[in-house]
Amino acid sequence: MALTIIAEHKTERLEILSPDGQVDAALLPDISREKLLELYTKMVQIRVFDERALKLQRQGRLGTYPQILGQEATQIVPACCLRKDDWLVPTYRGQGAYFARGMKLRYNLLYWGGDDRGVNYPPENNDLIFAIPVGSHMTQAAGLAWGQKLQGKDSVSLCWLGDGASSKGDFHEAMTFAGVYKLGLIMLIENNHWAISNPREDQCAAVSLAQKAHGYGAHGIQVDGNDALAVYKAVSEAVARGRKGQPSVVECVTYRMGHHTTADDATRYRTNEEVESWKAKDPISRMRGFMLKEGHLSQEDVDRIQKEAEELIQSEIKEYESFDKPNPLNMFANNYAVAPWHLIEQRKELEEVLKEKQSR
Repeated sequence: MALTIIAEHKTERLEILSPDGQVDAALLPDISREKLLELYTKMVQIRVFDERALKLQRQGRLGTYPQILGQEATQIVPACCLRKDDWLVPTYRGQGAYFARGMKLRYNLLYWGGDDRGVNYPPENNDLIFAIPVGSHMTQAAGLAWGQKLQGKDSVSLCWLGDGASSKGDFHEAMTFAGVYKLGLIMLIENNHWAISNPREDQCAAVSLAQKAHGYGAHGIQVDGNDALAVYKAVSEAVARGRKGQPSVVECVTYRMGHHTTADDATRYRTNEEVESWKAKDPISRMRGFMLKEGHLSQEDVDRIQKEAEELIQSEIKEYESFDKPNPLNMFANNYAVAPWHLIEQRKELEEVLKEKQSR
């Protein structure tokens, strides 16, 4: 009898841009100047949107809102690595991903203003509505990847989740299924260090969350999530693997600079010193420093992009606040291809109630 090694695994970490904008040229992805400008511009635009949305909520012009401040690279960049026929499966903190795929921000405001007409995604995209329950979308993402394979397509399914959701059984089930059936499923873990008030170290005893991939026959890599170039490289490579039937786990180490939502007070469970230390790793500042140094941007470009972003967001806010009040009968729409009898009856009952109310 003998004791033998049957498998060994290693988990790598990728960082291309340092916090001050220095670059490891040997690791640079194959990316055009136009793509760099697209990523930078969209990150700036979603940062301006995020700041304005918070103010709208504080002014009573928006409901509860989940900021993505500090997570612009992990929101914008992965979505820009996909084709339109790939499945986008974000979390409730996914406004950046939807925006990167072409969704108008007025609809995001509409949703968080309490109007379900806000789930208005470009019809040419495969964008799934986000999940409010933590982790419930992961098995759906695996099912979408399976469906694409059954149809003989090489489309992938890109699923966002937080460090907290990676502890749930849904993650295990989805990854087990993806590994066994060799699906193009990419689990993108936005490790922002906090599952509401629960710190990362309480989620998992392993050195990284990326190494969970090995137990499912998947590829795993940890990435500096505030490094847009590293995120682009890692996700692009995961997409390429997914098109060939290999699932991946991409752990993006980032930080949630704001509160969990506007209903949270993060000062109750973390220190100002911790937050300040992450400001030096800001994803937009890093990208801007790199692009200025490499000649992809001028200071005039930086100022113009900022100004245009502010104008865009102001226009989207105006459109959001110009919507008519929703029709209560809309609650019966988009539930079934053919409405069942009980919903038809309930809709008729509500119609009568509304008519009576209008006649008073």
